[in-house]
Amino acid sequence: MTSPRRQQSDRTAATRTSVLEATVELLIERGYAGTSTRLAAERAGVSLGALQHHFRTKAELSVEAMRYVTQRLAEEFVAAAPESDDVIDRFGSILDRLLVVFRGPTFAAAVEIQLASRTDDELQQPVRDLHDDVEEIIFESATSLLPEFARLPEFPAVLQTSVSAVRGLAITTMDPITAVEEQWTLVRGQLLEIAGKLEPGAP
Repeated sequence: MTSPRRQQSDRTAATRTSVLEATVELLIERGYAGTSTRLAAERAGVSLGALQHHFRTKAELSVEAMRYVTQRLAEEFVAAAPESDDVIDRFGSILDRLLVVFRGPTFAAAVEIQLASRTDDELQQPVRDLHDDVEEIIFESATSLLPEFARLPEFPAVLQTSVSAVRGLAITTMDPITAVEEQWTLVRGQLLEIAGKLEPGAP
């Protein structure tokens, strides 16, 4: 039989998850300016008091929602990793999938929060912490997917260059109707060339 304490813990965790998922939906639909703790509570089907038991402010709620969805996306990203014995082919497939993620609505919502933090003192430190956490998640995911490269001292710099390039291209073509294929072919080719120099025996 499940103990009352365990039941309460499960309910608390379920409430937290519902609130975070509702907030992610609102951030995607309405942006940071259009999101509020009240709307998140209504969307999650909980009282405002129950929400504020977990998250005191809109800033805290929004940043935690993005941290939650980033971790979930990373887990899905690793679970669906391309299977190939050729590490360069695998690296190229990972870049392609990373571009899809960065051009998606979740990343757009994260960019809005980051932009809002420029003039919102309450958001600035949480957003810095979130950025650090996301960078760590990306590094851990890449290490898991590319173990041949992960042990090389040059890998962190190559990974940072690649992620920054993909992220930058995604931001400059954030409008979904903007054609990205030609630019991506050029950027992808350069990144693969850089990665190729990591292979044992590469000049």
